[in-house]
Amino acid sequence: MLDSPIEILQLAASGVVGYLLGALPFAQWVSRYIKGVDIFSTGSTLAGTANVFWNVGRRSGMLVFAADIAKGSAAVAVAWALGVEAPLTLLAAAAAILGHWMSVFSSFRGGDAMTPLIGVSVALVPVLTVLAAVVGVATVLLLRKHALRSSCGIFTGFLLMLGISQAYNIERELVSGLIALAALVLIRSMIVRRRLHTPEPQPPDDDLESDPELPQGMSGRN
Repeated sequence: MLDSPIEILQLAASGVVGYLLGALPFAQWVSRYIKGVDIFSTGSTLAGTANVFWNVGRRSGMLVFAADIAKGSAAVAVAWALGVEAPLTLLAAAAAILGHWMSVFSSFRGGDAMTPLIGVSVALVPVLTVLAAVVGVATVLLLRKHALRSSCGIFTGFLLMLGISQAYNIERELVSGLIALAALVLIRSMIVRRRLHTPEPQPPDDDLESDPELPQGMSGRN
């Protein structure tokens, strides 16, 4: 598939541009410069559409949603403009997601990358993405009080996309790649959220009572 050094350079360039596009921290910028809010200290502390929408403001969230959709789609468009073939554009998409996870503009912090993933999907399989989005949004609204509403929306939407693709033989290769990216996004999201909400372990009382650094006659209960 890569038959010349030029094609390899094109693919590498699309990956670099994809990362830089994905790294644009719109959630951080909108929250800070429009609302005066530090997104990394708010809600889930993740710089993503959902955190802005639910904890900063609805209009701000929609603005971030549009911007993150655009940067995901732009990563694919740049890959096409550089002459990268359709299946390999998934590498530029993956680079955009990596950029959103670990933005060079935000001290390598970021968000879940669910919205950039949707942007990538819009560019690659627009009709399937629209159908999946309807189901995904309905799921989010149904579970709007649940902490994992966004993850559930992505799961149901991409599950529908996979089912339609397999049943009607529509862009199976691209959709399979998107499903793999969606799985990575969901797995990382669960790991990050569990880590963010896990309290620091506390030493047991017995350890405090026998702590050799405490003066004699004192214990951690004093």
